[in-house]
Amino acid sequence: MKKIILSLFVVLVTTTSVFGQAKTEREIKNLFAQIEKTNDDGKRTQIANQIQHKMIDAIFEAEDFFYDFPSLKNVGKVLSSDNQIHMYTWNILLTDGTPLYFAVIQHYDFGGIYVLSQSEPEIPSTTSYVSETNWYGALYYDIHPIKFKDKEMYLVFGLMTSTDGETQHKVIDVMAFTKKTVKMGAPSFITPWTGKKKQHRVVFEYDKDAQLSLDYNKKKKMITFDHLSPVRTTAKGKEVMGPDMSYDALIYKKDIWTYKEDVKVKNKKK
Repeated sequence: MKKIILSLFVVLVTTTSVFGQAKTEREIKNLFAQIEKTNDDGKRTQIANQIQHKMIDAIFEAEDFFYDFPSLKNVGKVLSSDNQIHMYTWNILLTDGTPLYFAVIQHYDFGGIYVLSQSEPEIPSTTSYVSETNWYGALYYDIHPIKFKDKEMYLVFGLMTSTDGETQHKVIDVMAFTKKTVKMGAPSFITPWTGKKKQHRVVFEYDKDAQLSLDYNKKKKMITFDHLSPVRTTAKGKEVMGPDMSYDALIYKKDIWTYKEDVKVKNKKK
């Protein structure tokens, strides 16, 4: 009899949790719909902040680190290859088409939830650290654990739309976590664009209609990516870059990602 009662209790709790998650997700979808209906940018930002709070509520309701908001198609979800970091990112468009980005990040071991929101459109600097208070905003789509100066960090790839309507950006960044904060950036990248000065992250700008590949080879500790060359000039005289079917790389050695031009990439499909 006790076993029957216990089983019924577990079923009841599980069912209540599932219904709670579904209800919260419906509320989030309704909030996204409200953003599209208003022409007030202040109101859009306010609703986006509500979405962030609702997502945190849903995570707590789920009590499941791997919960991925199955019904939210406009939210990007990415899990680190060591199953330690679960990130959810999305953006909203202001009335002039400018995107603002938002993120909720979970850390499995720390049991923490980190909240990132972008206050205004910004292309990330390559020469400074970034935290929750000055995040540049991106849709992160890939994340891998790495060691930097014997500290556990995470290599992340992100995508962002330019505000000029002509280009888009991708970023290679590094994330470090404590139980209370997340910090982005590590002076570990050396590229031709900054001479011998170490960059905290790498930012690519390229044609809005092009696709730029970024791939991480864990075994070789190497990031490969499309080489960019000029493809067109805008009406305002701005030179726009695009992939030219060759590839470059960043190779990790002694805590430094060093640029290498014209690498061979096997089985690469555009």
